[in-house]
Amino acid sequence: MTKRVQYDNHGTTDELEVVDVESPTVGPGQVSVHVRFAGLNPVDLAILSGSFGSGSGTRGLGMDFSGVVAEVGDGVEDFSPGDLVFGGVPNQSEADYVLVKDPGKHLNKIPKGLGTDVAGGLNVAGSTAVAGIRAIAPQAGETIFVSGASGGVGIIAAQLALGLGARVIGTTSPGNVQLLDGLGIDAVEYGPGLEERLREAAPDGIQAAYSTRGEDEIEMLLGLGVPAARINSIAAGPQVADKFGVHTDGQAKARRDDLPWLAMAIAYGHVVVPIGGVFDLDDVRAAYGFLTGGHPVGKVLLRMEPKPFTAEQRDYLTQ
Repeated sequence: MTKRVQYDNHGTTDELEVVDVESPTVGPGQVSVHVRFAGLNPVDLAILSGSFGSGSGTRGLGMDFSGVVAEVGDGVEDFSPGDLVFGGVPNQSEADYVLVKDPGKHLNKIPKGLGTDVAGGLNVAGSTAVAGIRAIAPQAGETIFVSGASGGVGIIAAQLALGLGARVIGTTSPGNVQLLDGLGIDAVEYGPGLEERLREAAPDGIQAAYSTRGEDEIEMLLGLGVPAARINSIAAGPQVADKFGVHTDGQAKARRDDLPWLAMAIAYGHVVVPIGGVFDLDDVRAAYGFLTGGHPVGKVLLRMEPKPFTAEQRDYLTQ
């Protein structure tokens, strides 16, 4: 048996339950992973609410995970039991074990220097950040705006733009200003008066922007003179592409190698991904409450209990 988060009806996090279910059975070409960390994302709550369509029956939740390969099916050559891995499977990751049916597409090995905690939250935020930065193509010497720059996507996107030689202005809450400044991001508090603060922070203008807010922010950026073709929006909805002529590149536009590339960049210290909070699987409702209301920095994770030591591990410590 294994634990997993699931729900029967669309709604709020009150619908979420942690239940015991049968452990997944590995078939040919498949991989079973013992999960160590599962990353939480705002899109999970949108799926839970029914924003992406309703359905009947019991469903799991979560897109991101990291862990240890427990078992591989016939024909799997790229992964072996004991490998440290990370990736994503749709609406399944918040569980002790996940079954990856297409490991060549959804599973990656964790490089040395990258912890399983950070890796557990990379799938959605990391691929979304890389795809969006590629869309607006920051250039050395340009000034780039990133909203929500201390959040899971924004903090990665902002550092990628820095790595390309741009100056980055990022919005955040007052409590996270020092963190962003320490990363080289010029922090600006969001809220009323933001447009005036941005004009003061960038008197020569803003050349491109990564927007994690709604249509109002896009309209503000256009009013500041940012070209529509150099704005990427991930939260205002797909309609803004036609309405304003902006990009809406996110995870769906990511390349297969984007996550392994980002994982290496983090392992080498080029990108820092803070962990804003870690919760036990049984506290999944509290974890989502913190994600939406606690202004967390970086990623919020669920932590699964590790397996007990094997006989060989115990023997090593007692010899």
